[in-house]
Amino acid sequence: MKIIRILATVAIAAGLVSSADAQPNRQTYCDAMGRTQWSATTDNHGKTTYRDAMGRTQGSATTDNYGKTTYRDAMGRTQGSASTDNYGKTTFRDAMGRNQGSATTDSYGKTTYRDSMGRITGTSTKDSSGRVTYRDAQGRVIGTKK
Repeated sequence: MKIIRILATVAIAAGLVSSADAQPNRQTYCDAMGRTQWSATTDNHGKTTYRDAMGRTQGSATTDNYGKTTYRDAMGRTQGSASTDNYGKTTFRDAMGRNQGSATTDSYGKTTYRDSMGRITGTSTKDSSGRVTYRDAQGRVIGTKK
């Protein structure tokens, strides 16, 4: 379960919520051993639904016209939000609005994730085929996105 939450946080940080004009698509997230852990499907209205490996809905994300993404659990309760400033730094907040961390992407495409104290918690990189690899703070592979 911990790996799913880590991947979910990373996926959220990586900006997987598409805009309202997006076409429906499905992305699959795997652990370091290549086993499917969960998936995300974005509809034509920009709502992303997250499902576990068994296909059960775990939550959703929607983005408003100002670029703020709100995350909800399977029951529809707000769990947190993410917003990106003009410099490309994404800040994550819990349901009470408290800072939970941030993500920044450098010019080479490497995204660095930090906790609320500014400590690095992980990174992600995308290869030429579009596969994203997620690593923990020590550089160990913790998962991928196909």
